[in-house]
Amino acid sequence: MFAIHSIQPEKRSAVERQAGLTLIELMIAMVIGVFLLMGTLTVFTQSRANFKVSDSVARLQENARFALDTIEPDLRLARFWGRNAEPGSIPGPTNPAFPGGINVVCDTIDSSAGRVPPTTYTAWTLNLLQEIWAVDENSGYGHPTLGIPCSPATAAQLQSDALVVRHASGQPIPATAGVIQVHTDHLVGVLFNDGATPVGYNLLAQTHNAVVNVYYIDQSSDLDPNTPSLRVKTLVNGGTHQDQELISGVENLQVQFGVDTTNPNDGIVDRYVDADHNIINPTTPGTIATAKIMSVRLWMLMRAAAQENGFQDRPTYTSPDPVINTCAPGGGCNYPNNFRRLAVSKTIFLRNNR
Repeated sequence: MFAIHSIQPEKRSAVERQAGLTLIELMIAMVIGVFLLMGTLTVFTQSRANFKVSDSVARLQENARFALDTIEPDLRLARFWGRNAEPGSIPGPTNPAFPGGINVVCDTIDSSAGRVPPTTYTAWTLNLLQEIWAVDENSGYGHPTLGIPCSPATAAQLQSDALVVRHASGQPIPATAGVIQVHTDHLVGVLFNDGATPVGYNLLAQTHNAVVNVYYIDQSSDLDPNTPSLRVKTLVNGGTHQDQELISGVENLQVQFGVDTTNPNDGIVDRYVDADHNIINPTTPGTIATAKIMSVRLWMLMRAAAQENGFQDRPTYTSPDPVINTCAPGGGCNYPNNFRRLAVSKTIFLRNNR
């Protein structure tokens, strides 16, 4: 037979108390869990946003370093022509002693025929007496006398400058057919492109490639037509001035020259001026014939690759020359204010002008 045992009341209460959570306890636990989850999501969201901002600023700084590090070595070589430090002893295209068969062409539209006074693009490119120059935005990229004959890839950025640098390659190069080169000794030199090393020079003579670069800001990039970019027109094999993109996201370039106006020159910068300033502009009154460019001050405005939702950039940037105003995105806005930006500057001394 089976014995039936009854559960005492006090034991039954203990069992019932251990059966689980009440509804109120469960709701309180859920509320606490929701608050913890919201806090975790908030921290995650803020960390993610901070990471995106930090990454954007780091990329801006990296791009700025790349742009400056690309232009600086080129500037430091300005007026270097191999063994000869006097470009006036190297016949240029306007000199009767200039060899025939050397021509420079554009890979974009060549507007040199419309320049005043008329000139050829070859003469402009191989103007060795002007080792460095800039086109100020007040003069305009397409200015008839101060502008650049070769047109931009699409359209030059408004309020931005263009920089022209001319020199010989840093290292001697064997004579190569089709490449415009300069052969110099301590006294004289010559430009040639037929691949035959010129004769009649002393044993210390060297051959270098002729280097002519034009840096400017274009309103478009090869990867995105709505992103501005730093581009360069560089002299390549065959005598073509080829337009190439260096880096996207460069929105503005300003160039100023540090000028020694003392006569005779003492090698000290007396003032910084724009490229079209009277003292160095041969087309205006007030030009100082003995003024010498000793340094170059570069200022760049970098723009992030992507816009930031909810971010508004400050309305103006004060560069060495113009005041650049940001604006609401839309038609005709060259500096939309929903991008993060970084302004950088650097002064570079020209070692060959001292």
